[in-house]
Amino acid sequence: MLVSLSVQQFVIVEQLDLDFSQGFTVMTGETGAGKSILIDALDLLLGGRADAAVVREGAAKADLSARFDLADAADARAWLAEVELQSDQDPHELLIRRVVDAAGKSKAWINGQPATLTQLKEIGEQLVDIHGQHAHQALLRPQAQRILLDAHAGLTDSVKTLALQWREIQRLEQAIADSEQQAQALAVIRDQLEWKVSEVNGLRLSAGEWEALSEEQKRLSHAAELLQSSQSALQQIAEDDPSIVTQLEKLQQRLSGLTDKDPRLTPATQALESAVIQLQEAADALQRYLDKSDLDPDRLTEVEERVQSIFSVARKLKARPEDLLSVLAAAQEELARAAQAADTNALKQALVQARQNYDQQAKLLSRERQKACQALSGAVNKWFAQLAMGEMRFEAACEAREKPAGHGLEDVIFMLRNHSQGAAYPMNRVASGGELARISLAIAVVTSSSNKIPTLIFDEVDSGIGGNVAHTIGELLRGLGQSRQVLCVTHLPQVAARGHQHLRVSKKKSTAGPPVSALTPLSAEDRVDEIARMLGDEGAEKTSRDHARSLLTL
Repeated sequence: MLVSLSVQQFVIVEQLDLDFSQGFTVMTGETGAGKSILIDALDLLLGGRADAAVVREGAAKADLSARFDLADAADARAWLAEVELQSDQDPHELLIRRVVDAAGKSKAWINGQPATLTQLKEIGEQLVDIHGQHAHQALLRPQAQRILLDAHAGLTDSVKTLALQWREIQRLEQAIADSEQQAQALAVIRDQLEWKVSEVNGLRLSAGEWEALSEEQKRLSHAAELLQSSQSALQQIAEDDPSIVTQLEKLQQRLSGLTDKDPRLTPATQALESAVIQLQEAADALQRYLDKSDLDPDRLTEVEERVQSIFSVARKLKARPEDLLSVLAAAQEELARAAQAADTNALKQALVQARQNYDQQAKLLSRERQKACQALSGAVNKWFAQLAMGEMRFEAACEAREKPAGHGLEDVIFMLRNHSQGAAYPMNRVASGGELARISLAIAVVTSSSNKIPTLIFDEVDSGIGGNVAHTIGELLRGLGQSRQVLCVTHLPQVAARGHQHLRVSKKKSTAGPPVSALTPLSAEDRVDEIARMLGDEGAEKTSRDHARSLLTL
């Protein structure tokens, strides 16, 4: 719900800070005082059109902000999380701000982060529903009428499913068109891919083979040097006459015979003994290396031929030899996709099935919409007599489309008849502004159970009526305020008296510029004065105040 509103330098408002509560809030004031300023400010905050005219005369900019409590607005919280605009401090809080400069340029923020007007509209549609007598109100838009009917009838999920099926039809139609128009191009692509696959498959590469071959080639290319050096080392260490081992053994034996004469020679003899052992181990290692060596010059020729074959294919494909298997996998995958795209017959069969699925779902949805239209029409018409609509009748109608669409086979249009036997016309053609406002009120009451929007705003829904009907409207709005936040601009004391909260709009002169408008929350006694003013009993102050008190105690 709307928690607070701050408006600065907006039209005829210099500075306004208001806190709102749950329930039914009424706004009253003299004609021309600017009772609709709050609604205009909210409309601008929630993505409405901005221009230089909204900036108060003489000011550099208009600055507006609104704070919402999202505790009962799960869809809005989910949307904010999806677009990553949720509040860092409290996920149940939403702060929207918009600034319009004197040149008509505007900037917007959601929870302190820059936002687009589209984003303002998207979040606004989930938070506030404005019902008024102006042509731009949502009730006059066919799309909004259909969405409202579907939501009231519990068909929203079915419509989403149908929309997905419709998108699949469009995807397949585009794929078929692409396939038919690009058949030649696809053939060239397939030839190139098939050549790649053939080249790599011809090598019969195994995983890791290139790396193993590279290592083996390096080793084989140095075969002569490795064998010669290893054999020479073995001969000098253990096989020559005398060998290094033999000489060290003789030195060790000669010195060992002298240790009894001088024990200080013992470390030297021990070091020589250790050296002999290590040299014998080295000779054994060299012998094992020579015995098991596979350094075959003929094998080197085979390896180099294999390396050259792989390198040649890699050069053709402009790839690294170690990447050839990855190139093969990618080419095979692209070839499969190209083959599928070229299979127009398969695509056409899939399209036939997709259309069958759509038609089945769309016809089922049409039947449910017909039932919902009848139910909504009957429920709204029950309120018409109490809302002074005379013989006028409301009719929600399903009108067949020339072509199917994502939302189904029909559009939903709200119609009006001047009497039960009269012709039905779209209601924006036959209803006055006041009648449209009352119709939207009746629809809001009927659909309140399915409407998840937490804040409803009614702009002069009581235009052109009075008496008992005014009492009825007041009770209806108060009843709506039991389950959500309702704000209403009214000029009828019977409606104003039913509010849980009362705001008075007044205009006063400004010493620094044009007149300014202000909204003031009223105390209990102030409400008596305001409603007495609305009763207009000039010269009978006591009577009007007594009447005002009686209205407030109803």
